[in-house]
Order: sequence, then C-alpha cells, then structure tokens
Amino acid sequence: MDVFSGIAAAKQAYELIKLITNTRDQAVINKAAGELSEKITELQITNAELAGLYQAERDVTVKLREENNKIEMFSVQAENYDIYTTEGGSTVYRSKKTANSVVPHHYLCTHCFSEYKISILQPSIETIKSMGFFVHQCPRCKNEYRMNKVPPLPDIHVPPLSRW
Repeated sequence: MDVFSGIAAAKQAYELIKLITNTRDQAVINKAAGELSEKITELQITNAELAGLYQAERDVTVKLREENNKIEMFSVQAENYDIYTTEGGSTVYRSKKTANSVVPHHYLCTHCFSEYKISILQPSIETIKSMGFFVHQCPRCKNEYRMNKVPPLPDIHVPPLSRW
C-alpha cells in the first residue's frame, strides 16, 4: 500500500465519521461504524508499512553517510602518496617526503589502495628475493611486490692454503 491509498482511506474514514455524526438511523450508524473500523485498520497497516519504509531509508542513509565519511577520510590521507614504479617494475604508492614528517618513508599496496584501504608493504618472510629483487608483501591481501635490486655480494678474499 502506498501513501496515496493511505490518504484515500483517511478521507473515506473522515466521510464515515461525518455520516455517523449526522445520521440518526441506527442501521446506517452500525454499517458506517463497521466500515470505519475497516478503514482504521487499513490506515494502521499503511502506517506500519510506511514506518518500515522510513526506517529502511534511514538505515540506507546512515550507511551511505558512513561510507562517504570513510572515503573522505581516505581522500585526505591519499594526498600524502604518489604512484611509484619500483626498480623491480612493481607499481606501488609511495609516501611523499616532507621536511617535518614523523612517519618514516614507506610504500602502500595498490590493490588495497584502490579499495580505500591503507596497507603498508612489509618485507616478505616467505619470498625474500625474486629475480634479483627484494620482495615486499601486503599484510592485508598478501600481494607481493618486487622492490629494490639485491646488491651484489662483495668479493671475499680467501687466503691460499699454506702447507705446514
């Protein structure tokens, strides 16, 4: 039932009330009272349906506000990052360097960033290096990113064996 049928039922109930107050015939009054009772029940059902719809719309509004607030907060945080391609060819977000920054320079996962999440890449424990590059992993989605080249090992001088 919609609002317009509720308004129509209210008008019909009003007409029945006028009929009951203006008529002196008991049979007409009894019939009108029965119809009035039906209209009141119909109005109560309509009111309950409208209250449910109103509450559902309020719930949707609250969820949308919360989501909008999260996106706005993320947008403010996202201004502190630039997209960056690592030496290993991975695309990540890198924190901008500021003179008085308390937070150390770090990298973010692009997958999580696209979902409005800030997830700082950590050195991988499982895959330490891949194709000559150090690997960092996202703790949230477990994606791995090749970062910096592994430096070459320095030559180790081993003295020749001497005979005794």
